Amino acid sequence: MDEVEVRLRSGDRVLIRPIRASDAAELQRAFALMSEASQYQRFMTGTPRLTDSQAAYFTAVDHVDHEACVAHAPDDDSLIIGVARFIRYSSTPDDAELAVTVADSWQGRGLGAALLRVLTARAVEVGVRRFRAEMMADNAAIIGLLRSAGMTDETVSGRLATGHVVLARPD
Repeated sequence: MDEVEVRLRSGDRVLIRPIRASDAAELQRAFALMSEASQYQRFMTGTPRLTDSQAAYFTAVDHVDHEACVAHAPDDDSLIIGVARFIRYSSTPDDAELAVTVADSWQGRGLGAALLRVLTARAVEVGVRRFRAEMMADNAAIIGLLRSAGMTDETVSGRLATGHVVLARPD
């Protein structure tokens, strides 16, 4: 995956690129700037901060079984405003867990959709055929995003929702 410039539906331009190990401190800063509600929706638990070990895990990806891309404004490549990632399941290598996070101030502009498009293209390149998403049932933004991407098998159990997005048909 190369760095790409994307125009969002809001008209804003952003750059999306693969995450790097050197992004760990910025990822922690971006997390700290998120509202408590956004943090809760992303991690489904009260997580007051992203620890050093979590930041290292989230940035030390192999770009095949664990991929992540980050978005930043073209004029500031140090400020992460969104992240999308997949982690392939070892038991079912055609499937991967999906997560998308967008900074509060960038929500509603189309950044989540742009990140998902870029990540999906990379997933297909490395043989992932389906994303599985687990999210809070009241997270209307991510549920809407995934429905627009073709989410199937959507289920709700208590406060948790799950679904799948098929990326490519098996050969």
